Amino acid sequence: MTFFCLLLASMSMFNKSDPKPEAYYKVEYKPKGPHLTGPILTGPGYIPQKGHFDFEPYVVIAEPIESSSHGRAAKHQIKPAETTILFRVQLGLTDNIAFSLYPYVTSTVTDGVSKLAMGDLVLGPSFQIFRDNPKYYNIAMKFGINQLIPCGTAENLDPLFNGNDEPTLEAWSTMLYAAASKLFHINRENFFDLRTEVLATFYFPNDVHGLTSVGGDGSTNGVLSRGPSFTFLIGMELSLDLHWALALDIENQYNMASSFEGTTIQPVGNVKDSYLLAFAPGIEYNFHEHLGIIGGVWIGAYGVNIEEFLNIVIALNWYH
Repeated sequence: MTFFCLLLASMSMFNKSDPKPEAYYKVEYKPKGPHLTGPILTGPGYIPQKGHFDFEPYVVIAEPIESSSHGRAAKHQIKPAETTILFRVQLGLTDNIAFSLYPYVTSTVTDGVSKLAMGDLVLGPSFQIFRDNPKYYNIAMKFGINQLIPCGTAENLDPLFNGNDEPTLEAWSTMLYAAASKLFHINRENFFDLRTEVLATFYFPNDVHGLTSVGGDGSTNGVLSRGPSFTFLIGMELSLDLHWALALDIENQYNMASSFEGTTIQPVGNVKDSYLLAFAPGIEYNFHEHLGIIGGVWIGAYGVNIEEFLNIVIALNWYH
């Protein structure tokens, strides 16, 4: 009996119950991702942190199409093809302030004749409101101000290019924007990134002479006051595994009518308010968490008093 009691005591000693056995033995899976490049159009809700930068060159190949006032698409026979190379650079000055710079060049080709031109320069600061704060459901949010500095010549253009040989607007403009994003972990290396961005652009009046990128003809001479434009974007990304992901942007753009004071035969600017609904689906491959590439199309699906378009877009994103 004594031996039996000692045996029970020894067994109970070595089989002492764990108050949290599942927590003790369970190994939590830590995903290697997410590795995401970002959708084509919608910006993230965060900025690069101090000492870091985000560099993203874009190649946009445009095949313009023309729309009627009811949004029906038809092939554009006049406007030439364009290839634009844009460099998007963001520098983290502090943990809450970054500076953005957007230079670009455009190559226009028509009837075997090509022209290379410098586009407008966009620059300005952005500010982090909050980043992955549990108090705000781990949502990242920022706002920023961009100033467009016109470069090149946008008037007295070559009729051969139908007013598209210079990509500049030749009008100073200020853009205010805010963006928010949230990352959802679905399973293992599967993530879903949801973004929204709101932009408002306000233009300064500018003198226009002759054929310009916004209309007119050889007799045009006056002052154009562009109406403001407002854009609402929704961006989504779904990672299929550690490297591949699908992306989609939905763009809603509303442009208020322009006013022109002067002499012209052909209209200048937006005679009426216009609206555009566009989509930008893409597929991306991420080499690692700091480098990825995305390719897709940016298509104007429905337009009212605005020209629809079809663009092929390729972008490389490098974060360091």
